[in-house]
Formats: sequence, C-alpha cells, structure tokens
Amino acid sequence: MHRFLLMAAVFGFATGPVSAQIAWDAPPLVSHVAPSGVSLFIIAPAGGDLGGMATFRHAAGPVGLGYRLGIADESGTGDLAVSAGVDVSGFLAREVEGSEIDVLWWSGGGVGIGSEALISFPLGILLGWSGRGSDAVLSPYAGGHLVLDLSSADQNNVDLGGAFDLGLDIALSSGWLVRFGASIGDRDALAFGVRIGS
Repeated sequence: MHRFLLMAAVFGFATGPVSAQIAWDAPPLVSHVAPSGVSLFIIAPAGGDLGGMATFRHAAGPVGLGYRLGIADESGTGDLAVSAGVDVSGFLAREVEGSEIDVLWWSGGGVGIGSEALISFPLGILLGWSGRGSDAVLSPYAGGHLVLDLSSADQNNVDLGGAFDLGLDIALSSGWLVRFGASIGDRDALAFGVRIGS
C-alpha cells in the first residue's frame, strides 16, 4: 500500500494538470460509508471552475456501483463542459489489525466533454475510519489514485497521472449527511454537498 501511495505522489507531481476538459474522477467521493441514493454537490473539478454534480448509488458503499453526472465552466474557455462516470468499489480489509480502519479499492470509467474530450480510467485505494460524537458521526478517509487519460487533444493524447484524495462524511443526528471531498496533485478538485433524502 505504501508503494501505491508513493507512485500516486510521483505521478501527481511528474505530470501536468488536466486542461481543456473536465475530469469526472476527482474527487472520487467513494468512501467506506458512501451513502445510497442521490447526493448533490457544488464542485470545482479538475480542468474546470465552479459547477454542480449529482451522484447516485444503489446501496451504501463502498460495495456496488456509483454513477455521477457533472457540469462546470471549463477553465480558460468560459464554455460549459459536462462529465459522467461510473465507479465500482469494494473492501480490501475491514478493521485492520483490530483498529476501526477500513481499506477499500475503487475504479471505474468515464468521460469529460468540453472543447476537448477526456476519457479516464482511475484505480485507487482509500483508508477510512468513523468516530461517533454526541450529535454526529464523522467518517474521514484518505488515499490516492492513478488514472489513465485518453484525450482528443493533438498532443499528449495518452497520459498517466495521479492524485491524493481526501474526504469527510458527516452524518448528523437530524438525519442530514454532509459530504466533502478533495483531490490534490494531477487532479486538483473540490466538492461539497449533501445526500438528498434518507
């Protein structure tokens, strides 16, 4: 696992950021407690400026499939760009060595379409933990992912990159579930949102 995170760091700093299209895979928003149903986010995606995104999962994560659809202003063009993707994930280990830390993997495929098209295939690993307070359950997670990009741009149309991923899911006693995610490195991105419904 240490090798994977080191590889993600090397690729994250050795490659250039996504440009001329938005990336669907950052932040991943896949966690050991990813909720089922619909979540809505305000996003600043890799390759884009401010936008919005909706995600859907059939079952609480990380098992099963997740779907996402986003729209954002494309960096440098002022035009709108869209992204869509499907993720698949599962547990590698539960309660590692008697701790409350879970380890999971995730992957998938998707596309970002703006002035150029970007098809991306990520593969990542995350560590997550949950702690209960008086009015909320906090579930932070962190990890990294490598991604193979196929771009319609004339130069560098095949690229391998990477990013560190961070996130926090907060389940409030009121029933609201607040979600935050970030990616740093080749995929600088932010997302903040809530799950809709229970």
